[in-house]
Amino acid sequence: MTHLEDDVVALLKNRVIDMAGCLGKSVKVELNGIRVLVRAFTDYVNLYLDSAAKSEAEKPPSYHVKVNDRWEVCVSLSDGQFQQVSFVNSISTIKGGPHVDYVTSQTTTHVMNFVNKKNKSANFKAHNVKNYLWVFVNALIDNPAFDSQTKETLTLRQSSFGSKCELSQDFLTKVTKSGIVESLLSWANFKQSKYLKKSDGTKSQKIHGIEKLDDTNKAGGKESNKCTLILTEGDSIGKGSCIGQACCCGLRLLWRVPR
Repeated sequence: MTHLEDDVVALLKNRVIDMAGCLGKSVKVELNGIRVLVRAFTDYVNLYLDSAAKSEAEKPPSYHVKVNDRWEVCVSLSDGQFQQVSFVNSISTIKGGPHVDYVTSQTTTHVMNFVNKKNKSANFKAHNVKNYLWVFVNALIDNPAFDSQTKETLTLRQSSFGSKCELSQDFLTKVTKSGIVESLLSWANFKQSKYLKKSDGTKSQKIHGIEKLDDTNKAGGKESNKCTLILTEGDSIGKGSCIGQACCCGLRLLWRVPR
């Protein structure tokens, strides 16, 4: 070997920066004799946030907390799809795991309850909130277990972490003021406008928005009086009903909605 490929060099540089972000000021990290500018986990997080923003004004807000000697967390906003960057004992867990879920569930539950309390008709679920989060976690965990030798996903149960990461109310309150509430409400308004457009009074032969509805091809037409509404308990029974009718009549003349 006479030299390293460019992609290998880039990977090694990235790993050095990861190390600097995880270790912080406790260790002086250098790359090719030059000290790396990342000297804290917050510096490391800012590398991601800066690259995601076109300008400083568009940089998403972030909230950092060092819960204890074993847990350091930063929460920011995503563009509508959940993102995470996490480390376990300085190992990059690019696919996350229970340590990320531990932090994320506390955050989503708090924001969800806050929004639903202020907006009675909102009815947001935890996964709605999660979509707008960008979570960074730096954790030290006793005897961690991973899904493979590449250690991309932590598999150790939360009960075996050897420490706790309980986010304070003060920190969670700051997250609710980050703009995530506005993002959620904007998304809800968008969904509502799409629903209203579908149900604006325009006559349609098809029914939309009912989960597991197996609609008839005669619905809303001149032969709609021949149709039958069948409610079944369970998908398998419903499928049997639908197939039986199709064989006997040669037509799909029924609606099926499993309970």
